[in-house]
Amino acid sequence: MKKTHAYPVLIVDDEKITATLIQKILKPENIITEYAKDGEQALLKMRQAEIPYSLVISDQKMPEMTGDVLLEKAALISPDTPRFLMSGYSDLAAVIRAINNGSINRFIPKPLDNQAFIRVVLDAVTQFEADIEAKHLFEQAKTQTLKLFELYKELKQETQMFDKILAGLDTEIAEATDKMDALKNADLKNKNSLDRIEQAMKSKKILTRNNLAGFAAQIKEEVYIQFQDIAVRNGLTMPGKS
Repeated sequence: MKKTHAYPVLIVDDEKITATLIQKILKPENIITEYAKDGEQALLKMRQAEIPYSLVISDQKMPEMTGDVLLEKAALISPDTPRFLMSGYSDLAAVIRAINNGSINRFIPKPLDNQAFIRVVLDAVTQFEADIEAKHLFEQAKTQTLKLFELYKELKQETQMFDKILAGLDTEIAEATDKMDALKNADLKNKNSLDRIEQAMKSKKILTRNNLAGFAAQIKEEVYIQFQDIAVRNGLTMPGKS
């Protein structure tokens, strides 16, 4: 099964019978065709087309606007659309002029050689479709590249923010460690002080077996209050008394 070509071919000829013949030649190749009776109608169709034409085929001899003039204007509307000019050899001067100024891509001599004509039309249409697809893929790739670049920037910003958070946490951990060390030192200092007080009081027989327990409980209460005060000032929470 032959491929169906999505982009139509525009045929321009003031002689409808010639245009109908070309349409019949191209129909078996699954090429969609549209017809314009003159240059003005052809240009209007090109301006209003929802999708570009894959090829414009124009006769040279037409009233009001010749084929070479039409194709020169068509090139301004749709530069990527190939342009074929059909003419007899009597119009070679116009054909050469159109070739020189770049308004046509190929000269099709009359009368048509059907097989040769089909071959060059298929080549032009296929190349046009390949170019359109390549441009589409390029635009997709460009869009994806831009999205990836934006994602990279976002990730970079998030990484920088995460590094700042980690640095802050490191500082907080270091400060908390220092506070804990200070509390430990205070605890050890107070314990040593209590031991010295207890020994002094024992040596002076101030403490007896009967009042030692009560005095120790009182000392523990006072030490707990001191620890609690130190903890609050250092942003820590003391556990409940056992």
